[in-house]
Amino acid sequence: MPNKYNILLITSDSQRTDSLSCMGSAFAYSPNIDALAGRGVLFTQAHSASPVCAPARCSIMTGLHAPLHGCIENGLRRRNDVAFFTDYLKQAGYVTIIAGKTHFGFPQSFDIQYISQGEKNSDSDSVFALETIRRGYSSLSHHPNPVPEEYCHESIIVDKTIETLEGLGKSGKPFFAFCSLLSPHAPHDPPGRWLTDDIFKGKIPPPKFRPDEWESLPAALKEFCGIPNSKQKTLDYPEKLEGAQGNVADRLDINEMIHDRELYYRSCAYVDSLVGRLMKCLDETGLAKNTLVIFTSDHGQQLFDHGFNDKHNYYDESLRIPCVMSLPGVLPENEKRGFFSHVDIAPTILAAAGLECDFAGGFDMFTPLKNNTDVSRNVVSPHAAARNSSAIRHFAAASLYGSMALVTYKWKLEYYYLDNKYRFYDRIYDPEETCNLADDPEYTDIKTALTQTLLLWRSGLIDTAALKKSADRGGPVAMRVIKRVKTECGNSNEAKVNEFLSGLL
Repeated sequence: MPNKYNILLITSDSQRTDSLSCMGSAFAYSPNIDALAGRGVLFTQAHSASPVCAPARCSIMTGLHAPLHGCIENGLRRRNDVAFFTDYLKQAGYVTIIAGKTHFGFPQSFDIQYISQGEKNSDSDSVFALETIRRGYSSLSHHPNPVPEEYCHESIIVDKTIETLEGLGKSGKPFFAFCSLLSPHAPHDPPGRWLTDDIFKGKIPPPKFRPDEWESLPAALKEFCGIPNSKQKTLDYPEKLEGAQGNVADRLDINEMIHDRELYYRSCAYVDSLVGRLMKCLDETGLAKNTLVIFTSDHGQQLFDHGFNDKHNYYDESLRIPCVMSLPGVLPENEKRGFFSHVDIAPTILAAAGLECDFAGGFDMFTPLKNNTDVSRNVVSPHAAARNSSAIRHFAAASLYGSMALVTYKWKLEYYYLDNKYRFYDRIYDPEETCNLADDPEYTDIKTALTQTLLLWRSGLIDTAALKKSADRGGPVAMRVIKRVKTECGNSNEAKVNEFLSGLL
């Protein structure tokens, strides 16, 4: 099967881009992911389709934005009639494997399953937790972590993945393997050497925030994050953090915040070591030459930057994600590209499997990279890259309950329609997003144009696969509608927005 590559998808949970040296971080420790980027393509503008766990993971699996698959926030289930890309892989003869966290429902189209349904400290009956318990340790996750590295939950997730890959390598069957890690999601509990080594000691910068900065957050955002509407009110959903309560920076000791941030980046270093183990397995089994590897995360985390600690928002710390694709000898090596979205994963993976995908809202990134036709490499300037008409993407869009956002190389526009509030940032001159330009008359024209673009994107979100299934028959008007529906692809909407932005930029 010459056109059917094996695929290994690795995801971390809540990983920021500044946890990687290859993304420009001055303090990150990420030798294995950096090496993966060196033998592949690094997307410098990868964004979550929805910066919170379940919606993001549903977008990864379905190729659809949250308003279409239905899971627009944690606690809300996706539509059960929406297909996963693994359904198509299985039909095409792929062996499908998942090891680790799901948070997108029951994965029926996976042949081999080692599932962790909950968070690190709540899944006492998973195969990973039971293995940790069998070794004589509690499966509950906390700091300091008493469990040796090799017996930790996520080390066992990687063990199971490697064990399965080694067996499949001998069988010769094409496979899709999904290794879904739980770190660096809280509780931050790096094991063994990742807690004791001095790789981060004194290197982690304090959070960046202004006093009471969280007060400027839209009301709906504060509600979902459990943040009070004024300093006099108590938190609705307090979170414990080493002797202090709350996720508002003004209420915590700066040393406690720095300590928690250091534990987070140590957890990221642990994740990096796990990626290294998986890459070593591919190399030693000979699978590397025929396996597409994608590494990414579901979203980031604020870590008290901008005054609070959560996701559910569109700051870069939460919305931007790491993303690396590698298949040496087939894809470019040691190169950088621009935008990538979760909804691109399904069509990209199906293309690597030699399958067409007309239902996903994103783009196939595999074929253009394989043919070396995507020349948006960010080598001149963000402005030049944005004007490059041959780029696959000029933007990323994201949505949550009651809000949506549009990101280009230069601009970020957020609209909270529950509050009718805008947030608008110049990403070139204000990369830390400290100055909201939404009410500045100097930027009215560009804000209006981008608002039109954002509404164009949102109003054009259509589940084309469902429409095609519902198309029946009727009179002349009905037949014209059906003819139009039959020609629509899932990514037609993103393509229209791309075209509109290429003219605007």
